[in-house]
Amino acid sequence: MRHDWTQPLPREQIRPFLVKSDLAGWRMLAFNWGLVAACFGLVMWRANPLTVGAALIVLGGRQLGLGILMHEAAHRSLFKTARLNEWAGQWLCAAPMFVELRIYRQYHFTHHRQAGTDADPDLPNYEHYPVSRASLRRKLLRDITGRSGLRAFGALMILYASADQRSGYSYRSADQADEARRLSAGTLLRNCWRCVLANAAMLAICAAAGHAFVYLLWPTAWLTTYMLYSRIRNVAEHGALPGTREPDIWRNTRTVLASWWERLTVAPNYVNYHFEHHLLPAVPAWQLPRFHRWLREQGAYQHGAPLEHGYLQVLKRMTASGRATSRPRQ
Repeated sequence: MRHDWTQPLPREQIRPFLVKSDLAGWRMLAFNWGLVAACFGLVMWRANPLTVGAALIVLGGRQLGLGILMHEAAHRSLFKTARLNEWAGQWLCAAPMFVELRIYRQYHFTHHRQAGTDADPDLPNYEHYPVSRASLRRKLLRDITGRSGLRAFGALMILYASADQRSGYSYRSADQADEARRLSAGTLLRNCWRCVLANAAMLAICAAAGHAFVYLLWPTAWLTTYMLYSRIRNVAEHGALPGTREPDIWRNTRTVLASWWERLTVAPNYVNYHFEHHLLPAVPAWQLPRFHRWLREQGAYQHGAPLEHGYLQVLKRMTASGRATSRPRQ
């Protein structure tokens, strides 16, 4: 019997999807860092435009992947214990990505409570879509050339130096003039010393291997391909939907069925199952595909949950010509 979606999810049926696994957490971390190491190793072996380009394509996806694992740790679902979530989430996920887990958690939980409303700190990342094709091309060009990344890095420095971190990681600029009056070098140091230390360790490892310059791949990917993938991922989750500016997750949150190359770039670590995540945030990432299948069996997508078949279709939704409602294909 299919679930009646006017009623809460039955606890006894969803309990298996809430199970956490240290093995799964370490496996995802090992896969992400293994690909990072492979990218660095490829350029150390032979540095040329082809290997550097390939490394930047993959590294941007792995940086987003570490961001998703940090997100898991923020929800305390990457590992079984709170201590391991905090340590691994901060040092193996957040700090290499220039993020402070504590600040991110505060911001992200506000997003869950306020998605689709003016109080959502993530709103600037998705509220203005769809846009014209020309506008989208300009945005993507700013991403891949590093202009978006430089702006985002500047916003991060203001955030970390500010007495108020409630704006989170939306890279909004509207409040920066007010915040500039309350910036402090001491606050900046307290909020980003872990980021500096983690990246210094990566530079030291490259130097010990005799190729210190290869570390530059990391900030370059962060400024370019990571920004590109992040934009597409952000809009795929909540943008260009009929209910984007509504608090109803059945209208403002989208799941995307991703191919292997999309999972390597814009949708790492099961982040494409975003409706499932908002419906039940306690489900660990590795459980989301199974939870998605159960929801389909229970009729969630026939009931109206937004579903897209691939990120190329999402790109069409990001333009004014692709405004049609996301609907499942039966």
